[in-house]
Amino acid sequence: MIVKKNILLVLNPTAGSLNVELVLSKTKHWSQKLETQLKVYKTTGNNDEGKIKHLLNTSTYSRILVAGGDGTLKMVASVVIDTPIILGILPYGSANGLATSLAIPKDIDQQLEIAFTKDAMDMDTILVNDVLCVHIADMGINAELIYNYEKTASSGMLGYALQVIPTLFKSGAPYDFKISINDKVMKEKGVLLAFANAEKYGTGARINPDGKINDGKFEVILYKKLSIREILKTFFKNWSVQKTSVATYSTTSVSIGCKKPVPLQVDGEYIGEFKDFSAQINPKSLRVAVQ
Repeated sequence: MIVKKNILLVLNPTAGSLNVELVLSKTKHWSQKLETQLKVYKTTGNNDEGKIKHLLNTSTYSRILVAGGDGTLKMVASVVIDTPIILGILPYGSANGLATSLAIPKDIDQQLEIAFTKDAMDMDTILVNDVLCVHIADMGINAELIYNYEKTASSGMLGYALQVIPTLFKSGAPYDFKISINDKVMKEKGVLLAFANAEKYGTGARINPDGKINDGKFEVILYKKLSIREILKTFFKNWSVQKTSVATYSTTSVSIGCKKPVPLQVDGEYIGEFKDFSAQINPKSLRVAVQ
């Protein structure tokens, strides 16, 4: 008797650009075509992580397909970190940072072909102040922007863009950073300090042109200054960092001290304000299907 592979689809019905019925019908079609056993779990915001852990304890799944944005993906990743389970990405959030960096296509059938059939990359993750980061975390003005965005009823890239000017006028930047990295201690001023595992933000902006998501390191990127024009340019895919106003360091760990609390965001989610920060690499800890 042939035993069918178990596939779990985790679907966030409130994700920014998700057509629930289309994703369900397409995923079921691919599951039947490949003769897999498909289980569907729709997130509710009520102990989703615990419920997914329960599903994994009651059945053995070879792959989990995640339909949603970076927040849904990170939640599932936190459950399967350091396991053999392969994640397939169906990117349908307001911004999809990891999918952008991994060049996951826009076409749903191409997404599903990768998610169901392609080999996995063993990618690195970062632990930032004890919070899992699969893509990019940063402290400073971008985290302030995300906080202001989350307070409004806005959605998508336009919602972010509308918060740029108000955020700059109210920002606490520049910040004083004491950076301990690679046996060196540096005191710097800046408006944003990023911990980048990947190359791009979800907008397609290349914050970390030399970044590799599976090289056992991450980049600490300090923006010394950033204008309204430069922030708005990050919403266009051909934007990249200006080296004259940016310092970049590759490392496996870093600690940061600040004179006053600084906002932190991880994978597009506002976490809070802190005076002390730490980040450490967790190499080859997450298995993701890629083309």
